[in-house]
Amino acid sequence: MTKVSLLDHPESLPGYLSSLAIVEYLHEQPLEFRAPITVITGENGVGKSTLVEALAVGMRLNPSGGSRHANFGREGDIVSSLHQSLKLVRRENPRDAFFFRGETMYNVASYYEELMGEKNMHDLHKMSHGESVFAVIDRRFNNQGFFVLDEPEAGLSMLRQLELLGKLGNLARGGAQIIMATHSPILLAIPGAEILEITSSGVAKVNFEDAEAVRAAREFVADPRGTAAFLTAEEDHQ
Repeated sequence: MTKVSLLDHPESLPGYLSSLAIVEYLHEQPLEFRAPITVITGENGVGKSTLVEALAVGMRLNPSGGSRHANFGREGDIVSSLHQSLKLVRRENPRDAFFFRGETMYNVASYYEELMGEKNMHDLHKMSHGESVFAVIDRRFNNQGFFVLDEPEAGLSMLRQLELLGKLGNLARGGAQIIMATHSPILLAIPGAEILEITSSGVAKVNFEDAEAVRAAREFVADPRGTAAFLTAEEDHQ
């Protein structure tokens, strides 16, 4: 995928979509993907997951996670209707693609466990959450594919996140394209990744050191007791 733009006017989109800064940004200019890995970050509610879900569904991936052919969880409002208003541009169709959603990992595991013929994915429920995450990436991600991840750090320890950083970095170096939404300062550090930070003002390309998640983590580590005391003191006065 090289870029995405909005086909409809923001005011015509339903509900909260019309007020998202990312929607207004896409109306004014396309969002381009220049690097093998694009990491999208920002505070809760700015539209990170909404955007990556729309990109995944726009590429015909299962809304609840999985490949193009995964057939579960398609009913209901699992994703917004934003994908219907997006124009996706790509140089060629990827040979393989997969959508990884941290919040629906259990459902993905259940689907593949019951699916005949997917013997290499049948044992995910027998693993811990972290083990199943890495099993999916090891078994389904490859150097020729397009992969969308929405907050894959959910439930992973810091050491596991470091391991995930290495795996995704190696996949991208081998030829895969990865678009990921995350809050994790660790995953923001993937070498060669382009970091896009969504705020209430729009979207900006930022360096690792300038990302809000990284600055917040550094401030806390520099003075954890002082930060905790300040925050709990504020709550005591309320």
